[in-house]
Amino acid sequence: MHKGQAMVSSKEVARLAGVSQATVSRVLNNPTGVRQETREKVLKAMEQLHYKPNLIARSLITKSTKLVALISGSLSNGYCVETTDSIVQLLMRHGYKTIVFFEGTANLKDILDSVLSNRVDGILMSSIKLEEPLFDGILASGIPYVFFNRRPRTGGNYVVLDNELAGRLIAQHLLDLGHERVAYVSGPANISTFLERFTGFKTAMEVAGAVLDSEMVMEVDASSPEEVEKATWKLLNRDTPPSAVVYATDAMALIGMDVAMSMGYRIPEDVSVAGMDDIKMAAHAAIQLTTVRHHRFTMGEIAAEMLIDMMEKCELAQSPRQIVLKPELVVRKTTARRRL
Repeated sequence: MHKGQAMVSSKEVARLAGVSQATVSRVLNNPTGVRQETREKVLKAMEQLHYKPNLIARSLITKSTKLVALISGSLSNGYCVETTDSIVQLLMRHGYKTIVFFEGTANLKDILDSVLSNRVDGILMSSIKLEEPLFDGILASGIPYVFFNRRPRTGGNYVVLDNELAGRLIAQHLLDLGHERVAYVSGPANISTFLERFTGFKTAMEVAGAVLDSEMVMEVDASSPEEVEKATWKLLNRDTPPSAVVYATDAMALIGMDVAMSMGYRIPEDVSVAGMDDIKMAAHAAIQLTTVRHHRFTMGEIAAEMLIDMMEKCELAQSPRQIVLKPELVVRKTTARRRL
């Protein structure tokens, strides 16, 4: 459009395309509800007239910005990076843009304040604690939301893994290999994922009659490589080190493997190592980490699709929508039968 040229209206587009102005509006707001032949005529008319829809006006009329806020975990966690990509791509295919915030880049309260003060149609969030005082603010905003990977104790809408079962699967695998002296490195217990995974692990060990030495359980900041390194060094430097170490995430397990090998340990000959999440790097030919698969892409995509359904129905669920996915043990080359 040249300087001084009047802005093209949707009425002019409708006239050129030979359709009603309402049809032009439907093509802009709900293109799948318009016949392909009609849609193509309207799009061609828009191109010929250099028509640019007024997005601000549209958002005021429809009360929709087609914008979703994604509040994810730490960038140091491979799972968060991978799920973020799949979620952004899925939302884009449905016509939504995504604003992404990563835990640790700013205070969570500041992030939520920024999200709630802007016009977003929905919130996807994997960065939330069990006892989360900010949850009430999300509910009060009336904005559709879905948590994934983590959940608050009070529930809400979420898609999570059956983390207790994941912990039990890893423990049982190591018990079946003859390991009884197993160490566990976890993230903070105020996060549902970490608490539930350890609970499942501990339950399986106790049922089998295996002694779980409290000094063999380490709780660290999962986003801090330094803390994971220190915990691993302390465990493997004990007078009687563990024959196996379980890490609550693959990201931590990869750090632990590096430390163990730098100390002269062979994996799995001297110590077995297992993680949870099955991030892409876990399957690398040079690593082959035993882990628990939890359909890392599926979880984020299910959460995004749930949110899209809530946003497009323009209503909050009358009762919480909650999906719990079943985990699957993936046995690779970092675990082996305990040497006698």
